[in-house]
Amino acid sequence: MDFEKMELDELKDYAKSIGLTIGNIGKEKLIAKIKEKEASKNTETPERSEQEVTPGAADDTSSKKEADTEKSEISTQNTSNDLLSSIASAIDDLEDATGGEIEEIVDLPNNYVVRVKSITFGGLTYKSRSTNAVLRWNQIGAVQDMTIAELNEMNNYKTDFLRKPLVILMDEKAIKKFRLTPVYENVAKINNLAEVFESDMTTIEKVIDDAIRVNMRDVLISKVRQMYKTDRLTNVKILKLLQDKLQFDILSDDI
Repeated sequence: MDFEKMELDELKDYAKSIGLTIGNIGKEKLIAKIKEKEASKNTETPERSEQEVTPGAADDTSSKKEADTEKSEISTQNTSNDLLSSIASAIDDLEDATGGEIEEIVDLPNNYVVRVKSITFGGLTYKSRSTNAVLRWNQIGAVQDMTIAELNEMNNYKTDFLRKPLVILMDEKAIKKFRLTPVYENVAKINNLAEVFESDMTTIEKVIDDAIRVNMRDVLISKVRQMYKTDRLTNVKILKLLQDKLQFDILSDDI
């Protein structure tokens, strides 16, 4: 049966017919689960018919014992396969319920070079533990080149650089390798402040909290002050919330 040519609904119907329990699942995962189930079934072997044991037939008795042992081993294997299938199904269903696909981990060679940009006001310095090489970002927006090997070390020993973050990776493959997509989604929200400030106060407060948590406080202050000076932000409640959260006088001329 060519599962790849079947529609998702057809696959779901077939899965149910062979005893699979499925939730909200994608086509590729469903095909994998069906194949796993069928592979499990294929390992089952029909029980051998019992052989007659006649008086003095020692060889026949020995064969019977061997057959019983083999059936026991097959039963144990089938039980293990069913157990693994159930566990995999439970994990897949949990994954589907919590948001779908797990973020892909990309494997990159150690000499792969990534552009790394500072998102921190003022200077930023990083020293490699293994090579003693020193990298400096003189100001926010400055860029340095780093290899995957150097970034692995940074991720292991100076976590804040990538996780807070103090710098961002200008490469989609590297972002996936280090599983930084959720972090960058929070960073990206401050690029849509005009849209955010049209939301309810709960949403606005969450965006501000997320920005502070991912080291974007100074960037947020600069953007908000720019919006205020150009009359794109005049809502008194939002200004007060920003000042309270950021602990900064937005209306002041001082940076």
